[in-house]
Amino acid sequence: MQKPLYFLSIVLFLLIITGCRQHSYDRMLVEADSLMERQPDSALHLLEDNADVMRQGDEATRAYYTLLLTQARYKCYQPVSADSLIASAVRYYEQSSNNSLLCRAYYYRAMTRYEQGDHEEALRILKKGEQLAVHRHDLLYMTKYHESLCMVNYQANYHDMMLEYAKKFLKDAIQLKDTAYIARGIEHTANAYSRLGDSEKGKESILKTLPLLSRMSRQDQAYILTNIGCFYHQQDSLILAKHYLQLSLATSKRANTYAVLGDIFAEENNMTEAEKCWNEALKSDNPTIIINTLESMSNQYKERKEYARAFDIQNQIYQIKDSLTQASEQATLAEIQHNYDHQVVENKYYKTLTWLFGSVLLLVIVSVGYYYYHKKTVRRYTNQLTAKEESIRRAQQKIALLENMDGEHHEEIMALNAQIQMMRQQTYEQLGRGKEVYDAIAEGQKLQSVHDEHSLIEYYSVLRYETYDIWMNEYQDLTSRLLTYLILKDMGKSDAEIQETLSITNSSLRSLKTRLKARLRNQ
Repeated sequence: MQKPLYFLSIVLFLLIITGCRQHSYDRMLVEADSLMERQPDSALHLLEDNADVMRQGDEATRAYYTLLLTQARYKCYQPVSADSLIASAVRYYEQSSNNSLLCRAYYYRAMTRYEQGDHEEALRILKKGEQLAVHRHDLLYMTKYHESLCMVNYQANYHDMMLEYAKKFLKDAIQLKDTAYIARGIEHTANAYSRLGDSEKGKESILKTLPLLSRMSRQDQAYILTNIGCFYHQQDSLILAKHYLQLSLATSKRANTYAVLGDIFAEENNMTEAEKCWNEALKSDNPTIIINTLESMSNQYKERKEYARAFDIQNQIYQIKDSLTQASEQATLAEIQHNYDHQVVENKYYKTLTWLFGSVLLLVIVSVGYYYYHKKTVRRYTNQLTAKEESIRRAQQKIALLENMDGEHHEEIMALNAQIQMMRQQTYEQLGRGKEVYDAIAEGQKLQSVHDEHSLIEYYSVLRYETYDIWMNEYQDLTSRLLTYLILKDMGKSDAEIQETLSITNSSLRSLKTRLKARLRNQ
């Protein structure tokens, strides 16, 4: 009897030890969560000091730890090099139906994808999270989602949607009674009006933030003043931009403020002050700010034909990006190893691989099928268009012939004109709004909305399929705005005409060109 009792006592002892450890982890995570809003750096240190949670905690604990670690790194402006960890937390909360933590997990996974440049995936996740936050009446996360959706649409150049979400964010901020959020909501609204070409409304809105500054912390004041400076920089009002950026620095030193101020000094050909500001910006711990600052420096040196300095800076950029890529790969490999061990225990590894292989195979089949279907559809559209245009041309020739002939041919000419009108109407219906947008732009009118932009792209993909196909092969990850720019250039529009058509500034046009160049497949 003694041997079974001996083994039973060992098992009970191990269960007690495991339970105590789990309880310790739970208390640590609750403490880290309580520090998150007020002292995110302390929360991050606490979490990093207890990394063994990922080896010894249960699945719920690992998911909570992963969410808090991602949140703390984001709040401390540390780049999250891989999103595989937060993705596993999202999957867990989706399966466990913990909507409170799922709402938070969606947000920080979206922010991770956004910072990695995957704006399309970030937008998809943000929309899911927004619906959940609205459903739960979670005002804090409704505010966060609406602000982030505003910024994602800003990056994608969907300025009407940017304005819509800026207004939602401002409404949420007013309900929260948070002065800093209210000021940011006004600032986002001003930027949206500016991007839509309404500079007066933009200026009127941005100045509404100034009376709020006295009720904000110095850090929040500096943030808003920097954004006002950036607003005027986008409007090419360099004097006002410099004034507010310098006022921001007098309030609180910010690396991104120095970066923008350096760009302004460079535009004024004051390279001594520009380099001073850039060097201050490079002291940042945020790799994104460092890379953006180095890119600005490199572009300025290239414009001044100081190619040696530009080359050295590009090498620095590549080294930073390589180090981030390496960190991302290490984090991804660590997560793969963790998942592998966990799934072998539960006998799910091969099932996952089979599902993944089947999904990829299905995606390939669907993609190939869509490609050939689209190609066939385009060919059919093109043939129909060609036939209609030929019929219209013959009818017009016959009208001209009848008008030069003796006798009354009024009814026959009217019938031919009706036939021409009917064929043109069929063409318009077939190609939709895109044809009308194309003709309007050709006549010098502005692009009116995002919907018209999408209609134009679809029309062009049919009308100029060969050219469109070349763009798809030549570039990668083209946004709607970049495709629109290519279409306008293909239509023979000058830079000035493109600015007028898109209602953008010269600096925005330069940004489009830079982004387009970066998407070339063979550089």
